[in-house]
Amino acid sequence: MEQIYNYIEKGKAKLCDSLKELVRIPTVNPPGTNYAEIVQLLQERCETLGMSTKIVPVPQAEAQSVVPHADDYPRMNLIARWDVGAEKTVHFNAHYDVVPVSGDWRFDPFKPEIVGDWLYGRGADDMKDSIAALLFAIAALQENGAQPAFNIECSLTCDEETGGELGAGYVARNGLVQADYVVNCEGGSVLNVGVGHNGVLWLEVKVHGKAAHAANPDKGLNAFEKAAALVTGIEPLKQGLKASDRVFKTFSGDDRYPTLNIGGIFHGTEGDKVNTVPAQTTFSIDRRILPNERLSTAEAELRGAIQEVCQSDAELKVDVASMLKIDPCVVEPEHHFPQAFARAVRSIRRQPIKFSTTSGFTDLHFFVEEGGLPGVGYGPNGQGAHGINERVSVSDLVKTTKVYATFMVKGIS
Repeated sequence: MEQIYNYIEKGKAKLCDSLKELVRIPTVNPPGTNYAEIVQLLQERCETLGMSTKIVPVPQAEAQSVVPHADDYPRMNLIARWDVGAEKTVHFNAHYDVVPVSGDWRFDPFKPEIVGDWLYGRGADDMKDSIAALLFAIAALQENGAQPAFNIECSLTCDEETGGELGAGYVARNGLVQADYVVNCEGGSVLNVGVGHNGVLWLEVKVHGKAAHAANPDKGLNAFEKAAALVTGIEPLKQGLKASDRVFKTFSGDDRYPTLNIGGIFHGTEGDKVNTVPAQTTFSIDRRILPNERLSTAEAELRGAIQEVCQSDAELKVDVASMLKIDPCVVEPEHHFPQAFARAVRSIRRQPIKFSTTSGFTDLHFFVEEGGLPGVGYGPNGQGAHGINERVSVSDLVKTTKVYATFMVKGIS
């Protein structure tokens, strides 16, 4: 392994350059820009490594059923394989889309820069760094004449930032995963091996009123005021999520509770004016589902609370629609696959390893909950994901590349 580690260490500049090239392509989602450009680049990189590749476009009609603007922004995924004739296959998944940019950045987010140990840029941490590390680990094996202990299958996918239905979801549901295990290249880092994540329920709530001139507000019905009453009415449910019987004890021994966030998105209509009684108000609800909860039960509870408030006010009329549903995901740490991956992490980090479940969500559930594969989540350590000055630690990028390479060589047994 020392020869492989030396190759990775000496290739640090090349590794960073490969990540910079990915960051320079603004694959912003929504709406889903420049997907074809980055998939073509990634296909060329994989073929240079001798991997068989296949670009998998999502049929337009299917894509538009999820993303109405998919006719202007086609969805596509890349499958790449290195078949060495091994008995088992491990699937590595990483997404290439990034969230939109806002705020005052230190640098242009799509012109990556390195300052000290940090490489800055949108996607530098979430999660083009993982793609760079994964492909560089494969190159390190090949350049040093090492063969992996298992066949390597990769999916580089779109749309994780908006739920992953057309990315990892499409790949998992259409027979494109021919593997025994999965590594989702995020959801854990440094000394934490990810073995699951929270689920999520996103609801859109439309509160209906009646427009009127502000000089005669009694002739209308103020949708904003009714929305405020509804939010106040479901506050007891929100506070009740902190009850002791709601707690989930993580594998590292921490207490985690369900959460409810209201109003991440809120808006009126184009007809709203300062002198108009608002006719409609729309807001979002984000409910995080713990691994010890059922999504269906959490949704029924939340919808029931909304209905109860509406029944107490005859003028409160609402429409509730689900925008996203993702089941929580968990893999038992004692399973031999997380244990094998943890050994690879420990051999590089030289410290005790913890198993963790992330409070966010990743694409791991498509492979574990729907695909039935044992899996883990692990990628480089960074800061500022989804925020300003997103960045990845270059030294940790190198260490994570070593982890991937170690796992590939030493295998699962």
